[in-house]
Amino acid sequence: MSLRTKIAIGVVAASLLLASALFVLGLRARDDLKAASEKQREATEKNLREYREEQQRAAKRAVESLVLAWVEELMAYPEPEIAFKLRDPGNGIRETAIITQEKDQLEVQHQKPEGSNAQPSTDERAAIQRVFETRRREFHDDVLFLPYPRQTDAEGRCTRVLRLRLNIAQAPAPVLPEAEPPNLAPLAFVAFVTLGVAMTGVFVLLTFALRRFVLAPLDNVLADSQMIVKGTAGLQVKGLKGGDEVATLVSAFNGMFAELKAYQQDLEGKVKDATRTIQKQQQSLVIAQRLAATGTLAAGLAHEVNNPLSGMLNAARRLKMREGLDERARDYIGLIEEGLGRIEELMKQILDFSRRRDMKPERFEASRPLRRSLPLVKHRLEKRKIQIEEDIAADVPLVYGNEEELGQVLMNLVINAADAAPEGGTVRVSVTANARNGVDYAVEDSGSGVPDEIKDRIFDPFFTTKEPGKGTGLGLAIVHTVVTNHGGQVRVERSERLGGARFVVELPPADKQESRRIERSEA
Repeated sequence: MSLRTKIAIGVVAASLLLASALFVLGLRARDDLKAASEKQREATEKNLREYREEQQRAAKRAVESLVLAWVEELMAYPEPEIAFKLRDPGNGIRETAIITQEKDQLEVQHQKPEGSNAQPSTDERAAIQRVFETRRREFHDDVLFLPYPRQTDAEGRCTRVLRLRLNIAQAPAPVLPEAEPPNLAPLAFVAFVTLGVAMTGVFVLLTFALRRFVLAPLDNVLADSQMIVKGTAGLQVKGLKGGDEVATLVSAFNGMFAELKAYQQDLEGKVKDATRTIQKQQQSLVIAQRLAATGTLAAGLAHEVNNPLSGMLNAARRLKMREGLDERARDYIGLIEEGLGRIEELMKQILDFSRRRDMKPERFEASRPLRRSLPLVKHRLEKRKIQIEEDIAADVPLVYGNEEELGQVLMNLVINAADAAPEGGTVRVSVTANARNGVDYAVEDSGSGVPDEIKDRIFDPFFTTKEPGKGTGLGLAIVHTVVTNHGGQVRVERSERLGGARFVVELPPADKQESRRIERSEA
């Protein structure tokens, strides 16, 4: 399903939702209008009813005034004339009667209509009684009761009450028509037509905007991305100007490609570093194999030489102890003993080199092997007036291994540095933490350094650059063997500080080396 079809479906769904909402709102509006009309009708009826009652009260007051004036005028006539006027059909009064009270009994004398036997109701009797007592007129519905002023008793009390039923027409109550529900059909038709036109316009505008500001830039992004994937160098994804969202997307793509490029370069650098590391490890492996082969050969040779060498030494010592030897013979025998002693010492070094010692490892401070070895070579440094510099960093991790063997390593390196430095030169020893959380020992001198052409052979057994008789060529071979047994590496480089050679012993973290030893022991 294409994006345009999805948008069309979305617009139709939105239109249906809006139409449903309009329909529901129309029904609610109709009910609200009907309720409002009914409420307005009730309010109008209430106002009309109150107005009719007020008009009725005003009419009563006006009629009462007219009747009172008529009665006042009537009282000026004699009694027979009064009775005649009360019975007059044209006086505008529906009923007239004179009520007398004797011994709490009411006697009604109807004047109009003549011959009527109608008796007052209970409410009228109560009103008549109040008029007798208070001598004040009183209205009861449309009947007016007022004291008849011509008749009073000796005490001045009212003895007759005039009853007049007035002809007051009741105002008719208006009848309001029932509220009819409003006809919303035309409004609904117009609303739905407007909705349809609006949704069609929205669909057209949305399709155009989507094509112009989204799909076209995305096509550019896709084309540029495919070119970048094919390896086009220096290409950047381009979007459409003015589109913030697309610009953000393009910026994210470019940032991603920049990161990929950086990752590629970083990976290439790591591959080069790994290649160099592998080459160094291969070189170390070659050296180790060479050392192992040489050590095996030397061990066999030392065993073969040691037996006759011991006999020759014993014979020389016995000859030297003989009496009667002249001084010259004694000197010759001394030279023989000295030479055989040097050969014996060399055989011991060869055996030490070839023999794999049962190392007893432990954790110790990195500075302890250095403190142990420096006093042993101090006389040699002082003899040639060589200055020793120490640089032991703070917070150096612990070392796991054999402290005696590492002390031998540092002593051999310091001796070589002292022999390589000129008289009055400098030897510098440093102990620092390396990037792997291990320890680096560095010994550098102010000599001429190690030529590049012999760096690959410098750790070979019996290889030496010293003058004959001053070195056996086993010192660095022993250093390489001990460091390898400790899981570390040893390398030689040029000293930037002193200008001579710089030997660096890299040892792994103590935890890692201890774990390796445990795994080997369990295996």
